[in-house]
Amino acid sequence: MIRFDNLPPEVMQAMCTPMHQVLAPTSIPSSASQTGALWLGSLSAVQDPAMLRSHHISHLVQVLDVPWLPLSEKDGFNCYKIEIMDERTVDIRPYLEGVCAHIDMALRSGRNVLVHCQQVSTSYSFVMSVCKLLAPVRGFMCDSKGEQP
Repeated sequence: MIRFDNLPPEVMQAMCTPMHQVLAPTSIPSSASQTGALWLGSLSAVQDPAMLRSHHISHLVQVLDVPWLPLSEKDGFNCYKIEIMDERTVDIRPYLEGVCAHIDMALRSGRNVLVHCQQVSTSYSFVMSVCKLLAPVRGFMCDSKGEQP
């Protein structure tokens, strides 16, 4: 059972919001295929594997410092785990190159990716960093709110 006794309202709301698409699939020039979509979510998003499958999400980036995983390869998902605390003060720079490469490879192969953590703050930071780092390559840009112009 999840308890919200000591959580601020914005954290509680983020934990209860399953996921949001932050990068839609795009056509690959000189090809009939499309890139995958990038999604941002909280822990509640991975509590519903059927919902993930209905959105064709096959890759999970899990930003969790816990001994358990809500979903794993045995559940049919490709999982990339980053073991850090879900706090605003955590330095994510050492993880960016690896996670960007993983997400870029999945998106280029037409796979949908969900980045999630226990709350949302750290996964949001990763998604914003991925958008900024891949923008020149992918031809997209995200503003500071994570929205595409």
